Amino acid sequence: MQRLTWSNFLTSSERHWDVAGILFGAIAGIALLGQLITEINRHGESTLSMTFLFGYVVVFGFWLLYGMRFKRPAIIVTNAVCLFLQSWIAIVVLG
Repeated sequence: MQRLTWSNFLTSSERHWDVAGILFGAIAGIALLGQLITEINRHGESTLSMTFLFGYVVVFGFWLLYGMRFKRPAIIVTNAVCLFLQSWIAIVVLG
């Protein structure tokens, strides 16, 4: 059995990195989903700034395009989901 080291981890197969990317992207998606639910249930004004709302729309949009350009499934899937959720948060806050 091979010992786990940083060197082994950093040079592991692309498939392992894709799986890890999807898992960590799912964590981001869950965080955004939690924020969306909070904003939907909020009875007063939102405390989210326009910089946060639209800055992350731009960031997720860029990384989605990057993933599409370099054909990286983990980047495409996670950023498509996060872009959708962040856009929905912006719509809820502005609506």
